[in-house]
Amino acid sequence: METLIVIVGLMFATVIVVSIGERTNLPWPVLLTLLTTATMVFPAIPDISLPPDLILPLFLPPLIWAMARRLSWPLIRSQWRTLLSLSVLLVVVTILAVAGTSMVLIPGLSVAGAIALGAAVAPSDPVAVEAVAEPAGIPRRVIGTLQTEGLFNDAVALVAFQLAINSLYNDDSIHVGPALLRFVYTALASIVLGWLIGHVAGRALEYTAGSNTVNALSWVVPFAVYIAAEEIHASGVIAVVVAAVEMTSRVSATAAEDRLTGSAFWETAELLVTGLAFGLIGLSVRNAVEQTSTRIGEGIVWGLVISGVLFAVRFVWMYDQYLLNKHGKKKNVSPLRLQEVLVLTWSGMRGLVTLALVLSVPAGYINVYNEMPLIAITVLFCTMVVPGLTLPWIMQKLNVNEGNDAIADATMDRLLRRAHNAAMDVLQSKGEDLPPEAIQAIARRFRDMTGVPKDDEPENYEDAVRRLREVRRKVTAVRLEAIEAAQVEVMSARFEPGADPFIIDEVLAQLDRMTLASGENSVMGLRER
Repeated sequence: METLIVIVGLMFATVIVVSIGERTNLPWPVLLTLLTTATMVFPAIPDISLPPDLILPLFLPPLIWAMARRLSWPLIRSQWRTLLSLSVLLVVVTILAVAGTSMVLIPGLSVAGAIALGAAVAPSDPVAVEAVAEPAGIPRRVIGTLQTEGLFNDAVALVAFQLAINSLYNDDSIHVGPALLRFVYTALASIVLGWLIGHVAGRALEYTAGSNTVNALSWVVPFAVYIAAEEIHASGVIAVVVAAVEMTSRVSATAAEDRLTGSAFWETAELLVTGLAFGLIGLSVRNAVEQTSTRIGEGIVWGLVISGVLFAVRFVWMYDQYLLNKHGKKKNVSPLRLQEVLVLTWSGMRGLVTLALVLSVPAGYINVYNEMPLIAITVLFCTMVVPGLTLPWIMQKLNVNEGNDAIADATMDRLLRRAHNAAMDVLQSKGEDLPPEAIQAIARRFRDMTGVPKDDEPENYEDAVRRLREVRRKVTAVRLEAIEAAQVEVMSARFEPGADPFIIDEVLAQLDRMTLASGENSVMGLRER
């Protein structure tokens, strides 16, 4: 019961901290981590430490799925160089750098123990990046690079970690050949398994009736994929990513209700699960300090030095990426400027994966076993909490957003014009039996929604878009005010004698759909955001 109370308390805290984060323009996961860390001074709060083998299976599947459902196969194919560089090579170099530093820094640390520590802190956590980067105002192009980095880097780290743990059981001997074969198997098995389950689940969507059933299926599949991948000793994260992309790619383009309800469902689920995950990180501080006992100072110093190595390696790597991108032809990659190099360096956040791996190190095989959780917590605070609190200020000082809005607006304009042209083609081919005024009304409605002017309008495109945007804003405000009045009137009927709640809910549902069609969720609303 105590554990349940803490979980419910974390959910309430998440809701409150999210509101505080929105008002202060600070990443709420960082604020929640600090809040839960502060609870260590209250001994009455019960311990909620989970078994290490349950941390990743409980939290990663839904959070990785929520992130990966926004990706697509063309995007992954276009980012394959970034994927190889950041998800594989950078992780390997980081593991070696941390392992070498640890052996010099920590007396008596074995090679296998150093590699285990390096593998635990090497991969950036896509969940932490997603949760902290967007509230900080990082441009989508830069976030895309960070997300691409987090797709497969855990597979490399997990293989290296398992290699090190096996070596601890075998007199500290390292066998690189089997490790390479293991990595190849892990990657291929994860991709095949994820694609198969995602494909089958996507096919099942064609025969699934109702948004509730679709949402339930999308909630079950991530856990099923992750568990299946772990059972065959593959990467659960890679399998979940592949399954999410494959399943999402098979959703019908006209499944508007499924998309709306699915987005709302996953935004809520992602919010609460992320809150629990970051709350767990904060609550782990007490256990880490208690386990370290008399060597707290040394553990913190070691964590600070390792964090410095992580930042240094990442900066050098991102700077090399910048030099390569600078002479390339692609403009949708990152980093393209020195400011972006600094932001990407500062955004290499560690999270649940690091915590879970460190907690799963077997006792009795590493001389700093008791200090490793404190080292990990120190790294988490240096790479996640400090950057999370300072990123909004850094973004403002470096003007990283300069030029990104123009690129995004141009992309949005092209896509809206394509949508408008497709709709007009249907009107011309299917509207022969309709009165001309009906065709004009539908066409005018699409122009208002997309902001695309008539071809024969004398004003230039930018002026037309600006004028239509202003008209749209005024019309939307009046329409929403009218709908709100209708909603208040219908809600008041709940308190009338003999009122049927079912009928009231049906009418409210119709008004709610009108609100969605009129408000920020319209196509024009997307442009304005």
